[in-house]
Amino acid sequence: MNRTDVHTTLREMWDTRPARPRDDRQVAGVAAAIARRYDIDPTLVRVGFVVAAFTGIGAALYIAGWFLLPEQPADPTAPAQPRPPRTVLVIGLAIAALVSIGSIFGGDDRGILFPALAVAVLLFLLHRSRGHRGTGAAASAGAEAPTTITPGGVSLSKETAGTATPPGATTPPAWDPLGAAPFAWDLPEPSPVGPPPAPAQRRLPVTSVTLGLALLAGGITAVIMLLAGALTLANLPVVLGVTLAVIGAGLVLGAFVRSGRGLIPVALVLGALTWALVAAPLDRWQGNGVGELRAAPTTVAALQPSYQRTAGEIALDLRNLDLSVPPGGNASPVRSAITLGVGDVELWVPQNADLTLTSTTGVGDVEFDGRSESGPGAHIAVTDDLGADGVPTGRPLVVTIETGAGSVEVHRG
Repeated sequence: MNRTDVHTTLREMWDTRPARPRDDRQVAGVAAAIARRYDIDPTLVRVGFVVAAFTGIGAALYIAGWFLLPEQPADPTAPAQPRPPRTVLVIGLAIAALVSIGSIFGGDDRGILFPALAVAVLLFLLHRSRGHRGTGAAASAGAEAPTTITPGGVSLSKETAGTATPPGATTPPAWDPLGAAPFAWDLPEPSPVGPPPAPAQRRLPVTSVTLGLALLAGGITAVIMLLAGALTLANLPVVLGVTLAVIGAGLVLGAFVRSGRGLIPVALVLGALTWALVAAPLDRWQGNGVGELRAAPTTVAALQPSYQRTAGEIALDLRNLDLSVPPGGNASPVRSAITLGVGDVELWVPQNADLTLTSTTGVGDVEFDGRSESGPGAHIAVTDDLGADGVPTGRPLVVTIETGAGSVEVHRG
């Protein structure tokens, strides 16, 4: 390799420099442009820039490529034009370059001299070995192929100088190689007849068959539970669970035969409904109407065994409830329950009452005596909480609270 070859290669590298593409770019498309020019994986080029960044010149090289490589125009037929980089990204890369090449200001130029020289040699060797490939190969080949001027003034390349058709001559079309029908040469070339298109493969009806089987399985489960006397609103999630299991099996089968995508929204809706019924059972929604329920009984006889609402608010004040044991009377526990579909429950109990509490909500919050639970299935349970005095006093109070969705607050005193 002589000096002329080196100069020719460098000139060719500049003349066939690639344009930065508008797609497949991470920052400015410099790595993607180099990869397409030499027909290599852009990931390798990006890794090379990262490695060069550790040596101190990676950011500077990227900025140089940003300025020197034109950007691919929006119109593919228009020539690529240089475009100034965006100011914010240039400032960021410039700061990275200054930080990485700080050795320049320290007086040690060898810190970047050898990496820069190595990058230049690698680019030179890359062009020598793969310059005929990639998006710039045609321009490179055109630069290497000398032209010949014929006596008629026609410019021909070296490869086609001996086979070119003289000016004024007429070449027969491909469909008439012997020139037997010159009167029809101006007709267009006949379209090639290709093989008939392959028939579209019919997909298996996974969605419709699975939905039919799911409804059948759910119906059979409901009939069996009805005959056994177990079909209640509280057991409705069992029927939905069987239906959802069949749909899940259909999704698994559809994954192998590339069908059954219509089952996905059905499975999502049915799964959400099943979870909601498990978290907030329908039996908690069987109350006496909608609205606010307030009660403040003062005697055990006035305390109802159950307070229910479908939706609304229940406020039960037991602070003045007489829990004393009458002379010769029974010290059995005093029981009551609160059931609410959706809404808020607030309960007040005596300061010194011996309380046993079980509070559960499907979705919401439960609070008692500084304790708090939240989320699906929030639950607080206490047994024989003796209150402020810390000693057994009067008849024990047992309260059970169940809500579908909402908040529960229990207060003492």
